Parts: sequence; structure tokens; C-alpha cells
Amino acid sequence: MHRRLPSLNALRCFEVVAAHTSVKKAAQILNVSESAVSRQVRILEEQLGQTLFLRTHSGLEITEAGRKLATTVKEAFDHIANALDPTHTDQDIVTLRVIPTFALRWLFPRLRRFHEQYPMIKVVVRTRLNDMTADETDSDLGIRYALGNFSHEDATELYAEWIVPVCAPGHIDAADPERGLRESTLLHPLPDHQDWITWSEKTGIELFTRGGLDFDALDMALSAAEAGLGVAIADVVLADQAIQDGRVVVPLRRAVPTGVSYYLVRRPALRHRRQVKLVEDWIVSELVESKAIIASYA
Repeated sequence: MHRRLPSLNALRCFEVVAAHTSVKKAAQILNVSESAVSRQVRILEEQLGQTLFLRTHSGLEITEAGRKLATTVKEAFDHIANALDPTHTDQDIVTLRVIPTFALRWLFPRLRRFHEQYPMIKVVVRTRLNDMTADETDSDLGIRYALGNFSHEDATELYAEWIVPVCAPGHIDAADPERGLRESTLLHPLPDHQDWITWSEKTGIELFTRGGLDFDALDMALSAAEAGLGVAIADVVLADQAIQDGRVVVPLRRAVPTGVSYYLVRRPALRHRRQVKLVEDWIVSELVESKAIIASYA
């Protein structure tokens, strides 16, 4: 069978340039000169009769035609690599980067349902304390924790964060929860104590927010609260399962917004990749319940 195809060198150069939107970076990865990479991309554009990149003063900008081709080329190269790999299991891999608390408190308890629904897609989870941005290339999708004014064409807001105090059952006297809260050890999910400061200011309940125990992740503060070490300030969505299970209670049902939201961030070059879109749609659909959880505190 005769096929008229561009050269593999041109397609490979294009794939790397599209992933990094940088000829210089692509040249370093491919261990060739920048001029060689530019020439291959230019040849590919001429063969296809399409503009794949716009050359601007600030650098390269991939076009819509370039995005679609990048998705197709990556999938094609992945299929070739998988066919030549004797250890390949016929599963399509989607890499998801999330912050630890979101993974532990929300994603992992639900991930089995996704695998049952889509057994041919393997979701590889990478947990890091820092957020993923759309121009990073080590993951296909990421969960970003950002201020409410964050906007990007390759990001979708999942939900706006609301926070509420939680503690072990019996830790605070239900007859006078405000007094109990003032006398308790505050558990801070972040060293800057900002969540407790925000909650205190918005509710008008004065607390000594400088004291307490510091952690570097909400999950650790929640675990400390479950163990009876004090009162944590928690995202109502991420703490919901622990509340439903009775591991923690809400002594004062006064939730406030933080002005921060969770966003789903995708790599532009993979926007049209079917497997990535399935994972993206599943996360969005699973988080529909978050709005009902937040509304229950209003």
C-alpha cells in the first residue's frame, strides 16, 4: 500500500516543538541545531499547505491546525512505540498531576469507578505540592489551585473553595462552640495561617490565629483533627467524606469562601486527544456534587 506521508524527521521535530512551543528547546531535546528543526517544521508546513505556528516577537504560537496535528502525531507515535514495546498492555495512559490533598481526599476514593468504566485507559497520578501550569509537559492534565481571577483558555474551573472548622467528635462542647473553638488548638493547613485568618475575619469570630500547629498540606491537618489534636479549617468538598463517615464533625456550620478555586488544566497540544477528554469529562461530572455540598452550608 502506497501512502504519501511527510518525513518522520519532520513529524518528530514538529511534535517536540509543539509540546514546548520552542525551537530552541526542541533542538536541545533532539540534539540537533535550531536551524535544522526550523527547516523540518517549514518543510512540513509546505507539504501540508498549512501554517502550524505563528512567529511572534514573544516566540512561537501554535495554530488551531497545529494543535490538531500535534494530537494526531502524538497518538500515532504512541501507537508505534506501544506496538514495538513487548511490555505494553494495550492500555492508553493519561497522566494526571494533582496536589496531594486533592488526590487523597477526593480522587483516589473515586478512581476505581473510572477504571471500571474505562478499563482501557490507565490514569497515572503524580502528586506534587506545586500547581501544574498549561505550558508544562510532564502531565496531560492537572488540578490547579488558584485565585478566583485565574483564567486561561486551557483551564476549566471545577469549584470555588469554601472552608469550615472541623474537629473530632466530642472535641468541642456543642453547647458553646465559639468558646470551645477559642480554647482549642488551631490546626493550620498552610504555614501562613491564611485560611484561619480569612475564616475569622469573614465570620467576625476573633481567634488567636498565630498559635496552633502548622502543616504543609490540608490532608495532614485533617488527619490531625481526626486524631483529636485540635480544630482544622477545611475545604468543605475535600472534607465531606470524613464528615459523612463521622471521623470529624463541624462544630460551627459557618462556611466562608476563600476566593480560591480548583481548576482543571490541560496541555494545549492534547486538547483533542480522546483519552484525555474522557478523563477530563469524568472529573468534571464527578465534581458536579461539589456545588450541592457547598450550597448545603449557605
